[in-house]
Amino acid sequence: MLNIRHTGIYVEDIAKQAEFYKKCFFMTIICENYQDSGPLFDDLLGYKEAKVLITKLITEMGKKNGTGDMLELIYVFPNEDKQRKCKRKICDVGMSHVAFGVSDIETTVQRIQNYGGKKITDIYTIGNKKCCFCEDPEGNGIELIQ
Repeated sequence: MLNIRHTGIYVEDIAKQAEFYKKCFFMTIICENYQDSGPLFDDLLGYKEAKVLITKLITEMGKKNGTGDMLELIYVFPNEDKQRKCKRKICDVGMSHVAFGVSDIETTVQRIQNYGGKKITDIYTIGNKKCCFCEDPEGNGIELIQ
């Protein structure tokens, strides 16, 4: 059996991003500001003594199902050896966005804009679905599907 447990998003301001996802998508925090470190993060981030702060949020559906539908927000503590990468664009090759199924796309887009995110495409009807791309306050891609 296979399931997708969560999507991880590296962030600059973990508290602000957690509030954004709570307010826009009515997610619940299930793990807040958990500090982690060790050989896994040293290997993943490419330097010794790497430290991260993790906040996990879950949707109502995830709570109901008992699995999946989670976002993991990850803040990497500054380190003099850490190299900052250039900001990605949504069309760059690689992972680029998280998609949310919503019941009212127009209202969700408005909430995203009200809480510091932005709409980056119009709302399009494709078949029997409406679709729109947005960004969270730090520019991470969000796809909305109604």
